[in-house]
Amino acid sequence: MGAIMLVSLPMGKRRNNLHEYLEKRVLPSFVGRVLPFDLACTSAYAQVLATARKAGSGIETADACIAAVAFANGFTVATRDTSPFQAAGLTVINPWEDV
Repeated sequence: MGAIMLVSLPMGKRRNNLHEYLEKRVLPSFVGRVLPFDLACTSAYAQVLATARKAGSGIETADACIAAVAFANGFTVATRDTSPFQAAGLTVINPWEDV
């Protein structure tokens, strides 16, 4: 799980409730397994955007952040929405498809 995922929470009271739930119930299960969006990720972010553009495809900001964290750490992305990550040059698996 990337720390950047917390940015995409909705605004307002619902955000506060979700944030509290995440901090008390979810994040403790991921101690030591939440990846930061660090300096290596900022360089990877630029490369991800450039690769997607070169492929003639755009990539949403949240997807680009996830892709950057995966790229910087040498990880495969597991998602149903494979196309933006493939355009960005990442190895992608769709866990909902038969292998």
